[in-house]
Parts: sequence; C-alpha cells; structure tokens
Amino acid sequence: MLTSTHHYLHLKLQPKITSELSIRQNIHQALLDFFGITGGSIHLDILWISDDGSEIVVRVDPRDARNVLAAATSSSSPKIQLVKESHFLPSLLSRNPIF
Repeated sequence: MLTSTHHYLHLKLQPKITSELSIRQNIHQALLDFFGITGGSIHLDILWISDDGSEIVVRVDPRDARNVLAAATSSSSPKIQLVKESHFLPSLLSRNPIF
C-alpha cells in the first residue's frame, strides 16, 4: 500500500481566478471565517492553476483536508466546488470512474 503525507484537492472556481495570490487569499479567508484563527493557520500549496483560472489543484496535510474542503466549498465568492480528491496526485488526472 502506498502511503502519502499529503492530500490533493482538485477544485473548480467560479468566477475564474488566474492569480495564485487571490486564490490563496480567498481560501485563507474562508478558513478564517469557518474555523477562526486555528483554521487560518492551515498550510496549503497551490500546485496547479488551469490556464483560464477555472480549476486548481491544492496540496494539504491529510489531517487538514476535510477542514480545507469544508471551508472552501462554503465560500460564496468565489464559488469553489470539489472535482476530485485523493492521496495520490496522479489519480486526479482521471475524470470519470471506471466500472
């Protein structure tokens, strides 16, 4: 079994944002609003932003993944939706599950 020290979130943004700083500030503000000072101290890395700014991939500690997801998806501006999440970064490449 592969173990990972990271968790990856593939998120969709509406409206589109191409600035890493703006995205980081929006997620940080959502964490502060949702969890207060404790949530604001959660570290995250933005690994990828689509060319048009509609999607991002974020890396977080697995223990913080649920908090980041809860805060980010509760944000109304920008609206952030989960596309996919995984402990294994390459698995975010597949869009549709295979049955």
